[in-house]
Amino acid sequence: MLNPAPRIVLDLEKSRNACSGLGQFARNLGRALTTEMSDCGLHPIPLVSAAQVNDFSTPDAIKAKLWRKEIFQRWYRWTQSGRSPAYALWHATHQQAKYLPLNSKTRVLLTIHDLNYLREKKGPKIEREHRRIARLIRRADAVTVISKFVAGEVQSHFDLQNKPLQVIYNGRPDVSQYVAQQPAWLNASRPFLFSIGIIDRKKNFHVLLDLIQRLPNHQLVIAGQNDSEYAGEMRRTIEEFNLSDRVSIPGPVSDEQRQWLYENCEAFVFPSLTEGFGLPPIEAMTVGKPVFLARRTSLPEIGGQRAFYWDDFTAEHMFDVYQRGMQIFNASPEYAQLLQQAAARFCWQESARQYVDLYRRILQMEEVERSLPTLAAA
Repeated sequence: MLNPAPRIVLDLEKSRNACSGLGQFARNLGRALTTEMSDCGLHPIPLVSAAQVNDFSTPDAIKAKLWRKEIFQRWYRWTQSGRSPAYALWHATHQQAKYLPLNSKTRVLLTIHDLNYLREKKGPKIEREHRRIARLIRRADAVTVISKFVAGEVQSHFDLQNKPLQVIYNGRPDVSQYVAQQPAWLNASRPFLFSIGIIDRKKNFHVLLDLIQRLPNHQLVIAGQNDSEYAGEMRRTIEEFNLSDRVSIPGPVSDEQRQWLYENCEAFVFPSLTEGFGLPPIEAMTVGKPVFLARRTSLPEIGGQRAFYWDDFTAEHMFDVYQRGMQIFNASPEYAQLLQQAAARFCWQESARQYVDLYRRILQMEEVERSLPTLAAA
C-alpha cells in the first residue's frame, strides 16, 4: 500500500489583500507552491479566507475562521494530547501569523518578512512584539527569511536555538496573465510617477508630494489601501498645496489597472523607510521602468546597482537624484533591458522549489527523530 502524500498547510490568508506586500506574497507564492508540491508528491492545503477558497488549484482548503486563530486554539490544544497530527507540516508564511496547528506535534516552518517593529514602535510595544515573534520561533522547526538583511536582524535579535535559518527570495509576478487596463480616473495625456502599497507612515509617501511640486508637468499616483490616519493627513496636504489635479490616491486597484500603471508610468518611486524585501520595485523593473528607492533596510539589496537611491528626503536631494537618474535612463537605450535582467533573478517558481526542498528536509527531520529510539535499542 502506497503511503499517502504528506499533507502540508500553507497559510495564505493574507491573499485577501492584493494591494499589500503580504497579500501579493501569499497569492504568488501560493500559486507557485501548489503547482510545485503537486508535481513533487506533496499534498498542499491552503488556509484562506472564504472568498479565496477557489483561488488556488487544490482539492482541499481550510477556511480561516475566527475560532481557528491561535488566540482561541491554545486553550483547547490539550484535547489533541496523544492524537496523531492531521498535517505533516504547517507553513506559517509570515511573522504576523494568527493561525497555528492545533496539534503540537505538527511540524512548523516560519517565514519572517521583516522586523520593522524595531523602527516603527517604541518601549513596551517593541518588547511585546519581540516576545510574540520569539514564541513563534520557539514553536517553529525551521525559519526562512526573504532577504539577507532580515537574516542579519533575526540573528542579532533572537535565539534561534540552532534551528535552520534560510534566505529564500521572493519572486516577481507573471505579468503575462494580466491584460493592462487604463484606470478611468487618470489623465493619461500627462506623464506620471507611480507608487503602490498600504498608505502607512512607514511607507514615507508624503515626501513624494515635495518631489511632485518640483515636477509641475507630472502627475503622481499612489495606489493601495488608503483608510489610515496617515492617508488622511496626505489628503489634507494635497489640498493645502493645490495638488488635487495632479496627485491621485485611488485606493486599491485591480490587477489589470496595476499592470497598466507599471507599464505606462515614467518611473516608479518608493521612499519606504523599512522593508523586509520590497516586491513593488521588482514589479516595476520587470517591465523595464526606472526605479527610485530609499537607501534603507533591504531595498539596496533588492534594487541592486540598476536602481537609483535617495540618501535623504529633502526636496532638493530627491529632485536632483530623480533628474540624474532619468538622464542616465533616457541616455541608455539598453537600460530598460538591464532592469528586466536584474529583476529576472527573482522567480516564484525558484522560490517554490526552494521551499519544497526545505519542506522535505523538515519532514526528514521527523523521520530521523522517529528512528532514534530504534537506533538506541539496537
